[in-house]
Amino acid sequence: MNLFSRLKKVIYTALFFFVLLSPARASRTVVLSSLEWPPYSGASLPGNGDSAIAVREVFAAMGYKLVIRYMPWKRAILTAKTSPLVVGFFPDYYSESQEKEFIYSNRIGYSSLVLLSRKKDPIVWDKLDDLAKYKIGLVSGYINTTSFDNLVATGKMSIDYGPNDKTNIKKLIRGRIKGAVIDASVYNYISTTSEDLAKHRKDLTFSGKLLGINKLYVCFSRDAEGARFARIFNEGLKRIGSGKFNEVCD
Repeated sequence: MNLFSRLKKVIYTALFFFVLLSPARASRTVVLSSLEWPPYSGASLPGNGDSAIAVREVFAAMGYKLVIRYMPWKRAILTAKTSPLVVGFFPDYYSESQEKEFIYSNRIGYSSLVLLSRKKDPIVWDKLDDLAKYKIGLVSGYINTTSFDNLVATGKMSIDYGPNDKTNIKKLIRGRIKGAVIDASVYNYISTTSEDLAKHRKDLTFSGKLLGINKLYVCFSRDAEGARFARIFNEGLKRIGSGKFNEVCD
């Protein structure tokens, strides 16, 4: 067990006894980190976004109140790994390498990953290797698909990293990149709610087939507290699985 894990265990143990002895012990709270990724998650979105609504309902079914801390994606992951009070983050795609550091919940939704390009300069591709000749925009720290990310890791792809999806869309509009990997729902939301991007919707298009359909998960810290909250969350998913969130539950 590393230093951060030991520190989290000590603090959670202290908090457990504090709550146990407190008159307000029935008001249980779980803290997760997330990012601004509309329509799935965002501080100013109704209900904080589709994924947040689902996660909140699941924890509520188990008697827990959800508190979300919003921050840039890389920091959201790091905070879940190092902060004693943050037990996980969401929403995320599955990654074999990341599973070594976090415990994945059962599924909470889906994400359709597409390649966005300019209509006047479209990307024509059949297999992923065909994309190697194009400069593609990715968001730094994001997982995409296993096959695509493996090609990126081997250096076979020409990649330009941006801090967020909106930045990559702007790069694409200006011709600085040939295409941008993005969730279809995220693009539709950003491009219709941002005035500076809405006027360019007519100029952009999804190129060819889907890059992939990824499941969305909550990732919990790989320690005793993370494992406990993962079990609580998955039990909550079972409880509401036959109700209104049936579409997001296994």
